[in-house]
Amino acid sequence: MNVAIMQPYFFPYLGYIQLIAHCDLFVFFDVVQYNQKSWMSRNRILHPDQKQGFQYINVPVKKQTKGTYIKDTYIDNTQDWQEKIRGQLSIYKKLHAPFYTETLKLLESIFQKKYEKLLDLNQTATVLLMEYLDIGIDYKVASELELDYGAIALAGDWAFEISKALNAKMYTNPYSGYEIFDEEKFTSSGIQLTFLKSNLSPYKQSQREPFIPGLSIVDILMFYSKEDVKNLILNDYKLYGKKDLEQLLRKDCNG
Repeated sequence: MNVAIMQPYFFPYLGYIQLIAHCDLFVFFDVVQYNQKSWMSRNRILHPDQKQGFQYINVPVKKQTKGTYIKDTYIDNTQDWQEKIRGQLSIYKKLHAPFYTETLKLLESIFQKKYEKLLDLNQTATVLLMEYLDIGIDYKVASELELDYGAIALAGDWAFEISKALNAKMYTNPYSGYEIFDEEKFTSSGIQLTFLKSNLSPYKQSQREPFIPGLSIVDILMFYSKEDVKNLILNDYKLYGKKDLEQLLRKDCNG
């Protein structure tokens, strides 16, 4: 079984969805501190002003004490954040995005429920997105696994301990931050450690130039059919072992 673990992101970029599609079991990692300046409560779409490139769509969260876990982070529903996002997405209507109507229907199916916790919103949005794309998702939530996380001291050990508890034969992580993982520790426990690097191939964002990579999955859904998006998700990435990835990144740095 191939396991992947990530914090619950808000309408994440293509690489996040590729990670879910690649693995057999995805774990929403909600037992670490919520970071306001992260992809947990915001993401990027095209900006009305082409010179600005992109704009953020945000989910406001209630004020909380430092160190509050993701699982205990609440949405500030005194703000009409859903309506604000609808307004921001109107840029795609102005750009005559061919799948604007279909994508908006998907978002409305997500927004029709009132969410109290940020985790619930991101989890539901991710599951409905995968269903829309006709890509299976089997998932668990870290806080519901009843594991003892108290003894975990190193950042890379979170994935190791969860993978071991789930009897994983492979653990796949996004390639960024690969340095924190001890490959020998995984290997000695019979777990293959792999890293996913999305190609982020350019696609046509209306008539705009230059292409802006890494935007929310919402962006590409506006311009391409769900069949074409599914094809990119399933095929437009590569897997690396840690040593191969190090060599690749070293080569890229050296030009």
